[in-house]
Amino acid sequence: MGNPINDLEATKIDLSHQEMDRLVTELENIWNAFAVGPEGEPTGVEWLPVAGIADALREDLGYEDMPEFEDALGGTFNDFLDKLPRIVKKETDGKFYFQILPEPPREQWKATRQTLTIQSRNDLWRVCLKSPHARVEIPELEFEISADGKKHIDSIYNHIAQAIFNLGNYVSSTRASMPPDTAARIMETVEQLNVLLDVEKPWTWIVHDPAGISVLKPADGVLLDEL
Repeated sequence: MGNPINDLEATKIDLSHQEMDRLVTELENIWNAFAVGPEGEPTGVEWLPVAGIADALREDLGYEDMPEFEDALGGTFNDFLDKLPRIVKKETDGKFYFQILPEPPREQWKATRQTLTIQSRNDLWRVCLKSPHARVEIPELEFEISADGKKHIDSIYNHIAQAIFNLGNYVSSTRASMPPDTAARIMETVEQLNVLLDVEKPWTWIVHDPAGISVLKPADGVLLDEL
C-alpha cells in the first residue's frame, strides 16, 4: 500500500481552473475525433498514442514546444494522464497508448454517494471528476455545487475556487438590483468557502451522482455508498 501523502503529491494538478478545463476539453475533442463517429458510434479506434496526442494537444493549446507544455503540466504528458479519472493506459513495445472510458448508458446508471473528509490542504489537490449529473454538498456550510449538465475535472481546490469566483461575479453583476441582505449572505458564503481552503479544521466533500460516474482520485479515504 502506498503512502497517502506521496500518492496525493503524485496526483496533484497545479493548473488554474480555466487551463485545466481547456486542456481536458481539447483532449476529449481529440479523442472523440478519432474514436467516435458522427452519430456517436464507435469508429473502431480503441487506443491513441500518448506521444503523438501530446504533440497535437501542445500545438492546439498554443504552447511553443514540449518543454514549455510539460512545464505547465508539472511533468510529462504521460504522467499527467495518470492523474485523470477515466483514462486507461497500456504499454506496447516501449510505447504508451491511452483511451478514455465512455460514460455508461442511462439504463446502466448506478447512483452513488462519495464522501471525503478534508483533513489537510493535501486533500484539496485530489482530482474530482464531477459528472454532468452530479452535485457536490459541503454540509458544514449547507452549500451545494449543483449539476449543470457539464463534466468538470479539476482539483477540489479549483472546484471551490471557481464557486467563489462565480458567487462573487454574480453579486458584482447584479448588486444594483439585489437586496442588500441577499448580497451580504452570498458574500458571507464566499468568505466561509475561502476559510475552508485554509483547512483550519476538517470538513466534508460529498459527491452525489445519480449516474455513479463521478470519481475522486486518489480514492483512499473516500467512503463510497451505492444508493
